[in-house]
Amino acid sequence: MTVALCTDSSSLLTPSAAAELGVDVVDVPVTLGGRPFDGTIDRFYERMRDGVVTTTSQPSPGAFLDAFERAAASGATSVLSVHLDRRISGVALSAQIAASEAPIPVLVASLPTVSFGVAVCVRAARAALAGGASPRETVAEATRVADTLGNVFAARSAPGGRVVSSAPEWAVQRFDSAGAQPVSTHETAEEAAEAMARTIRFHAPALIAVGHAAREVEAHADWLAHDLLRAPGGTVERYRVLPSVGAHTGPDTFGAFWWPVAR
Repeated sequence: MTVALCTDSSSLLTPSAAAELGVDVVDVPVTLGGRPFDGTIDRFYERMRDGVVTTTSQPSPGAFLDAFERAAASGATSVLSVHLDRRISGVALSAQIAASEAPIPVLVASLPTVSFGVAVCVRAARAALAGGASPRETVAEATRVADTLGNVFAARSAPGGRVVSSAPEWAVQRFDSAGAQPVSTHETAEEAAEAMARTIRFHAPALIAVGHAAREVEAHADWLAHDLLRAPGGTVERYRVLPSVGAHTGPDTFGAFWWPVAR
């Protein structure tokens, strides 16, 4: 049995990472100034900083159905579609609607994580499938990994909605099933980065991923990553906050996910 993997762009998987994993990524529609946005990441954040209004919406069932039909045409006998927590977004519901019309069986998984946490779970799902796990066994493994994930991020001038913060203060927050939860507030990005580093080191994770939105905050993410690399045995990778997530966090955001070594 050949199981195809599908996710959505809020997972922050890059095209190269998706191609390497063999994952079909369905785009989360993003608008900027009332029009669909298809430009560069940097231009997106420049326009946001200028005050242009941005929105996101869940992919249509038709977009997911196209992905499921591509999987069937490529020879897959079923699809596992992995997405963020349905308590945060309706993406998984849209995929579920499409699954009812797909030419092959589709199992939709809504995991208790968001953003790059979904990418981590997609990688775990690919490894499980490669090891011979069934789709349902793979969902169980991806859910187990999601349950081990920690996260924290700093934001300033977020547009509201799922993430709320305002200039000039930097709000350190974390995502859980209820959405963004406040942790602490700081006058500078440097103080926020130091606070996040303390939180992450307290959990002593083996694997860490640090991400950033606009280029203006990349240096703060660099500092956080380098500081965390000083921990013995730790591994740090980097990711970029794409417009599908940055539309909610704003341009001035950086943060991290962490988790233990996979068993």
